[in-house]
Amino acid sequence: MIESPDRRFRLQQAAALALAGTLFDARAQGPEIHVLCGFAPGGSVDGLARMAADVVGPLLGGRAIVENVSGASGRIAIERVKAAAPDGATLVVAPQGPMTLFPYVFKHLRFDPARDFTPLARMAVGDFALSTGPLTGAKSVAEFRAWVLAHPVQANFGSPGAGTLPHFVGLRVASALGIHLTQVPYRGSMLSMNDLAAGTLAAVVSPVTEAMALHKAGRVRILATASIRRTPFVDDVPTLKELGYDVDVPLWYGLWGPAGMPPALVEKINRGLAQAQATPALKSRLALLGLEPGPMTSAEMVVLRNREAAMWKPIVAASGFKPND
Repeated sequence: MIESPDRRFRLQQAAALALAGTLFDARAQGPEIHVLCGFAPGGSVDGLARMAADVVGPLLGGRAIVENVSGASGRIAIERVKAAAPDGATLVVAPQGPMTLFPYVFKHLRFDPARDFTPLARMAVGDFALSTGPLTGAKSVAEFRAWVLAHPVQANFGSPGAGTLPHFVGLRVASALGIHLTQVPYRGSMLSMNDLAAGTLAAVVSPVTEAMALHKAGRVRILATASIRRTPFVDDVPTLKELGYDVDVPLWYGLWGPAGMPPALVEKINRGLAQAQATPALKSRLALLGLEPGPMTSAEMVVLRNREAAMWKPIVAASGFKPND
């Protein structure tokens, strides 16, 4: 079949219009921004990454998408951001552990938290909890401490894995209480919470949100939290600080970019996320994750990171923990 010149012209014209429309759409959408999450969909970090994308996309005049790049305790996603251009197109939401603790628990860490990243915003804050169950029957930190001293062989606590932040928060709590607790690693906090409720474990250190349901059901008891102020999610539970123990280890999450991002861009992202955290809509989304707004400037995040890194170094060394890989 021979194609007519008129038909060929109409096809060429249609193709040109389609191309023009595609180019117009790309310009209208602006840059594509990738917000990485080092964990599977559905968890707190994933939820925060989606909140960050909702804010940063319109803020930078582009379209932000969340990429779940899970594996290696979140390190794969973080390494990708280290290698990215400092133009704001590749960012990562991460809990504090990779930026404060990981240098002491991984032998061959392929990034330097202080050198390789730009802190952009603290996304949210939460709390770690010390919980106990029917094995100890303790209703207070004082009763728990007395039980541990009387039962040293059974004095243990569950964490979501050796080398994780709750592992070392547990050791920090034990040190402050003047007791010894043996860490029992699990594959996630919920498995340890189940054993705590069943009476086969003395204690668990975890984010408050992972203990709340069993606490409210009366199957475990949150004895205290590890921040300087009470959490609104279980506001009848005291902090270790108010009980006289020098423990202040809040849970927090940050948004990070590659090193060398322009100060004006950093300020724009930081201010935009701080304003978003003040809105009822974002506060409600955070509350569903058991978290609260916790805005900080980039400079304040540097101070926080350095302070926590300095705190963890001697704790890890004193624990005898052998660095992984």
